[in-house]
Amino acid sequence: MLDDSRSLVPSGDSLRRHLPVLVLVMLIFLMGVIFGSLSVKVLPESQKAELAEDLMVFFRGFGGPGQTGGAAPSSRQALYNNLKTVLLALVLGLSVIGSPGILVLLFLRGFIIGFTVGFLVDEMAARGIVLAAVSVLPQNIFIIPAILAGCEVSLAFAVALAQDRLSHRRVPIYPQFLFTVIVSAGAALLLILGSAVETYVAPVFIRLASKYLL
Repeated sequence: MLDDSRSLVPSGDSLRRHLPVLVLVMLIFLMGVIFGSLSVKVLPESQKAELAEDLMVFFRGFGGPGQTGGAAPSSRQALYNNLKTVLLALVLGLSVIGSPGILVLLFLRGFIIGFTVGFLVDEMAARGIVLAAVSVLPQNIFIIPAILAGCEVSLAFAVALAQDRLSHRRVPIYPQFLFTVIVSAGAALLLILGSAVETYVAPVFIRLASKYLL
């Protein structure tokens, strides 16, 4: 029993395999954030104006009669999308051949965050920084690490499985699989926590910021 529990703890060799994958995952996500923020500059002025108007309506009306009732369904949809990302990453990792899709998922998630923050800052300058902080940061303190962790272990598992099949040196797959599933489950719990923050905490900050800045 003790040997089984120890097998779930990554060895030094396993950690060495995870480190390059973790660096790659973080770089791809960061590239998505950078490209997302830069894409704001090439957005047509007509689309910028339309998005800016929608954002102003959202922030100014936050906490009004129409907003409170829609917050929970919106948060549930966001939670569903986040859980779907981690689950899809796990499936892609298990398939091995679909593992490059994990990097695409990471890039897209980074792109969305980068575009959102970049647009707010581009349109509202210092006020945009504050609004981005209160509307994006609270839930993403939990959501971003969860998605990065879920994608990293899935991609690392795909690498280990490919190494086991293609090389003469055998790699212990079962402990890697258990570790991947456990970390993915932990990521799902973090996503649920992030969703709770998005539903009950972030709206308070957004309401206060909108009151004093808009």
